[in-house]
Amino acid sequence: MTLTAILPSLRASIPDPLDPSAWPAHTEPTTDDVRVSAVSMARLADVAGTPCVHTAEEAPPRYRSRDWTPRGMSVAVAAVTGVRRTDGGLVLELDAVLPACAVLDEARLIGRRTTAPRATAVVRDALADGEGADAAVLVVPADVEVGDLVCFPCGRALTHREVVVTHHVAPVSTASPVVPAPFSTPASVGSSR
Repeated sequence: MTLTAILPSLRASIPDPLDPSAWPAHTEPTTDDVRVSAVSMARLADVAGTPCVHTAEEAPPRYRSRDWTPRGMSVAVAAVTGVRRTDGGLVLELDAVLPACAVLDEARLIGRRTTAPRATAVVRDALADGEGADAAVLVVPADVEVGDLVCFPCGRALTHREVVVTHHVAPVSTASPVVPAPFSTPASVGSSR
């Protein structure tokens, strides 16, 4: 248990600590953001839109062999598109697919500061047959709302399409298109009397 978990009001001035082995090398938490190699994840989401992915090198393990080489890992950022508060906790909807390599224990709310206590949240898209044991669970501040940004590390390098939700497109009609009548100018326009 960390000091910010015991006294949530400290989160306004001290960032929650993160597990350096779960995040890429050179990751720094702030009170309202996560920077990976000096790249702000909140700014990345602002520029690229959500969901987005940032790839960086794996942090070196504490004890490593001489032939150890870093592999790629990613940090994904998703926006909260729905929040439902229930007796059992929160149910969230995200605009991203949660990949299997996501480290959800390390999920963080970015883009704003909050001193709200932590709450368990179930991601609705991850539920296949209702609420089951395989549901994706995040720990986020209890005051999470639609539009908030959530970032989480992923254990391997991801491509953008691996976290993007595919939207269903309405089928295209095979009927013949309606062609508008050609534009004609009235006879009185441009004529002089």
